[in-house]
Formats: sequence, C-alpha cells, structure tokens
Amino acid sequence: MPSYSLDGVALDHPAGCWKLKKGTQRRPLPGARAVRVSVSGRAGELPIVGLDHEATSFSLTFVVTGATPAGADGGYPQMETNLEALTALLGVRNRLMVMRYQAGPIVRVADVTVTAASEPEVNTGAARARLTVVVEVPGVYWRDETVTTWAGNANASNQVVATLAGSTAPVTDALLRVTGPATNITVTDVASGGSVGLLTSGSNSLTAGQRLLIDAAAMRAALVTTDTWDLATGTDRTGVISVFGPFSANRWIHLTPAMALGDPFSRAVLISCTASSTTAASALEVRARRAYL
Repeated sequence: MPSYSLDGVALDHPAGCWKLKKGTQRRPLPGARAVRVSVSGRAGELPIVGLDHEATSFSLTFVVTGATPAGADGGYPQMETNLEALTALLGVRNRLMVMRYQAGPIVRVADVTVTAASEPEVNTGAARARLTVVVEVPGVYWRDETVTTWAGNANASNQVVATLAGSTAPVTDALLRVTGPATNITVTDVASGGSVGLLTSGSNSLTAGQRLLIDAAAMRAALVTTDTWDLATGTDRTGVISVFGPFSANRWIHLTPAMALGDPFSRAVLISCTASSTTAASALEVRARRAYL
C-alpha cells in the first residue's frame, strides 16, 4: 500500500495514534502556468511551448485516535495529546519539510509546506478526531532520495545520462563537471536545446587536472584543481560562462527527459558536450537526482 512520511515520521502511525484516511489522494500532476496570446486577424491563440509548471498541492485527511504510542487505549486525553503531536509535526514554518511517498520499491521525496488545515472534527465519545490539511510542493517536482553521478565524454553528442533514465520531469538543479584539458566547451541538453559553455579567451580554457564545476540551480560556476564537487573550494568563473538556447535569459541548463522510439516506458536524458584539445583524461560528469511530475 502507498504510504507517506513527513520529516521521517510515518503519517500512518505504527501504534495507530493517527492514520491517513483510506482513499487519500496520490500526489497530483502539476498544471502548466498558463500564458495566452491572441493576435488580431488570426483565429485562436498563438501556440506557446515550454511553459513552466505551477506549484502543486494536495490534501491529506487524518483520523486521530486515543491510542498511546505503546498501543494502549488512552481515551480522550490521549487523543488530545496525539492531536497536538500531529499538529506540531505539520505546523513547521521556519523551513520546508521533507515529504516521502513510497509505493513498494518506488520512493519519491519532495520539499513541502502545509498551507491550510481544517478545524478538527472531534467525536468526544469515541475519542476520535478528523483533520484535513493541504500540502503544497513549491518546487513542483518529486525527486529520488539519493544523488547519483554519471560519467561521460567531454567531446561526444547525444550521450544518454543513464542515471537519470526514467525521469518524467526536467532536472533543474544538476551539477556538471568538465575535466580538462579542454577548450571551446559547450554542454547542451538535447531535448530542450539549452546550452551552457565556457568562453575561450585567455585563461578560460581548462588545462590538464583542472575541472569546471557548473551549478545549474545556483547559476554559478567555479574552477577547481582537485577531485571535488564543492564550488566554494574553487575560483569563481561565473562571469565567463555563456548560456544560450530557450529561456537562457533566466535559467541555466535544464536536463529534460524525452520519450525514446515511441515507447513511453523508455524515457532518457540526452546530453552533448563539444570541446577541442581534449585527451583521454578529459571528461564530462553529471551529479543529480531524477525528477518526476
């Protein structure tokens, strides 16, 4: 059966202090952020592709009982205690909470916040209460729990990022690492056409042993000389990064899955990297988590 947990606490309490009502909805699919453009003299509207997704929200309905954490019947006072514990769990406001969804071997996580809660419906005689809350996923997408690293070629086209296979949403926060020697570096997401590259003037090419780190989420880049993924340990190179392609004015490369060969069960992220003056030591790596609608 599918299950949820919040900050590591099961939303179906193992001792029955609270449980999700049967039929609690699955995480919903996000909608597109609507943009409508009509032009005089032309029927309908202009087709617009590449629209971003809206934040998603869904409701969770809890039944709170009088069971103690040890599984005994604590009556109405324990129900009040359980309700307070649940509302404290749901009521965090100083940070986003981690929601975990599991259905068999499938595990998805998302950073969430609780945006609304109903007044508890209390049955005094039965020592039970019903509470409904609305959970919002500001970042829209659900993710894998663990980060994976893929190694590829610094000068090859249409490379399959195997660790991101099966994604259904774009990966917007990937870390890219290009190892030198390399010049004229350009990394391109094949599906979206978005690219990021290093300007080649002066010392902005990579020598042997140097690595260029690109943080797509923070839109930052750094040059390091050790085997690290930490941009803070390197020399800032954000000012010599060139970003181009769709929506490049406000974001860096998004790794976008595409259906392969008409098979909806085969979804792959393809990436190309072009560079000159490369050797066998040159490489492209991607560190990221898969993303899901």
